Amino acid sequence: MKKNISVERIGLATGLITSLALILYFFAMKALNLAQVVELRFFNFVIIATGVCYGINMLKTRLHEQEFYLKGLAQGMIITAVTVVVFALFITVYLRYFDHGLMDEIGRRVPYTGSLDGLVIFVSIFMEGMASGAIITFSAMQYFKSEGRVKTGLE
Repeated sequence: MKKNISVERIGLATGLITSLALILYFFAMKALNLAQVVELRFFNFVIIATGVCYGINMLKTRLHEQEFYLKGLAQGMIITAVTVVVFALFITVYLRYFDHGLMDEIGRRVPYTGSLDGLVIFVSIFMEGMASGAIITFSAMQYFKSEGRVKTGLE
């Protein structure tokens, strides 16, 4: 029996894998003593872009539909939402309960007048991640919407 292909199923699986990649990247930065370098967040963008493009490509090759633009947009945003929520929850819990020193260091480097707490951390990561994911998704769909860009196996 053929497995049902859905935007949600692919989005959830790809989002969880992408969030795992972000968490592993965070631990690699921590091991190299680079976790306090806020500018290295750029590579989070690259990791999310890889996950979103992979998920949209997977959806396009499995659906074999000519017009899948809206499904592709939904795919990218689901992947982004799952990735960002899981990663933001992880970082919030990690900084709040396990690494107060890193939280203080980030608080000194980031121009924010209030004190950093769990909600501020979560919302900041969520907003930054969703904005990045939306830009990535819309950009990727300009590539993937064109016919013939992805080999479907039917050629």
